[in-house]
Amino acid sequence: MKKFIPALLLAAFVCLAHGPSPAEALTGDEVLLKVDEVLSASKNSVARATMILIDSNGREKARTLQIWNKHYKDKDDWSILKFVSPAEIRNLGFLSLADDQMYLYLPAFDRTRRIASHARKESFAGSDLSNDDLSTGKYADHYTAVIGEETPEEYVLELTRRPGSDRIYPRVTARVDKEHFYPVRMDLYDDQDRLWKTNVITNEKIQGYWTPKKIEMKDVQKNHQTVMEISEITYDADLDDNVFSKRYLKRNVRDE
Repeated sequence: MKKFIPALLLAAFVCLAHGPSPAEALTGDEVLLKVDEVLSASKNSVARATMILIDSNGREKARTLQIWNKHYKDKDDWSILKFVSPAEIRNLGFLSLADDQMYLYLPAFDRTRRIASHARKESFAGSDLSNDDLSTGKYADHYTAVIGEETPEEYVLELTRRPGSDRIYPRVTARVDKEHFYPVRMDLYDDQDRLWKTNVITNEKIQGYWTPKKIEMKDVQKNHQTVMEISEITYDADLDDNVFSKRYLKRNVRDE
């Protein structure tokens, strides 16, 4: 008497013998979409962070800033940053809204100016973070991605700037955690395809969300580095949309 193997069980044996079908493998663009989802997983966040500038001689300058973020699944996030200390840059602020609207508030002149496309490469407050680095557009909206390499722990994505995008990096190599889809390192290239900056990110799960707890951005061409580390963060707060406005950008921050 013949023994029959149920079709579903047979299919499982085939899958175990040959591994997942190619159709189940993620493409680079799909991985990049998942990165965007992780970075915008919460409704919003309010954070206090320290920023340390380190020059080529190892000298350091420390700063404190407050950061508010509002996240969206289907459009650009909103973000506002305000310096708390030192006194000479206290209340200097940066606002990023949808459709690449970016504003800088200069408290010494009580003036808010919109950041033009040609100023995206400019350093933010003397740091190694450019205005472009602080923009809140989704990666997948500005880059196409292919998987250049794959390890048991990471995807290594090769990102190419989309036609029409005004992002300042034409090419980016991004290492992405394979299990949780957060970026752990980015190598950022200039228009001559020379390595310009490296960005090493230390992630930590806080209140259920993967958080870029520490960012180490180094300008390898200038041998200058900026380290930004979150000291406090609260997710999904009762955050009014009015926070993300030019009027709020001019408000004084409290040194708590």
